[in-house]
Amino acid sequence: MPRPIFRRRKYIIQRGLQFRYIGLVFGLALIASIVTGWTVFVTGWYFLGEKLASVYPQGRLIYILKATNLALIRNLLLVSPLIFILGLLFSHRIAGPVYRISKTLEEITRGNLGLKIKLREGDELIDLADMINNLTDNLNKTIIADKDIVIKIEKDLEEIKKLISSQPCDCAKVESIINSIQEKSKELSSSFNKWTAG
Repeated sequence: MPRPIFRRRKYIIQRGLQFRYIGLVFGLALIASIVTGWTVFVTGWYFLGEKLASVYPQGRLIYILKATNLALIRNLLLVSPLIFILGLLFSHRIAGPVYRISKTLEEITRGNLGLKIKLREGDELIDLADMINNLTDNLNKTIIADKDIVIKIEKDLEEIKKLISSQPCDCAKVESIINSIQEKSKELSSSFNKWTAG
């Protein structure tokens, strides 16, 4: 079943989660840049240092090294906003579903089992949302069936009251209704027994 297409207008939904995620992405990108830059410089200096020393004066090599370092830092600063934006967009695919799931669960704990968690295509945690939706469906069906049984038991009890108050009392009919109530009680008990309480 295709996911509904809707867009969220707010990209910072769960500030703490999203900024930790962005920080992690940014930190990993920074570490990767430093390791890559260091590797290139060390390798380049090792292989080219002696050859360039005979061609360029020592001061010129230091100037080239400083210029290269400044270019690397400048490019890292230029790429930083892009890393932040991409981190925000990707974190939103996690934070949005976490927010939606928590809000829906709050409503479910208030007794509203008719809600469904709706996530966007491409969001994370879709499997979890589907599991919660299946859980609420099963709970809803069980509660509807149990309410139906309770209504039938109440009708049977009313029938027993009428039979007992009428003269002469039809004891066979009363016994039949009591047996019916016992069967319905077993159905309710079976329904409750499939859920384990802590």
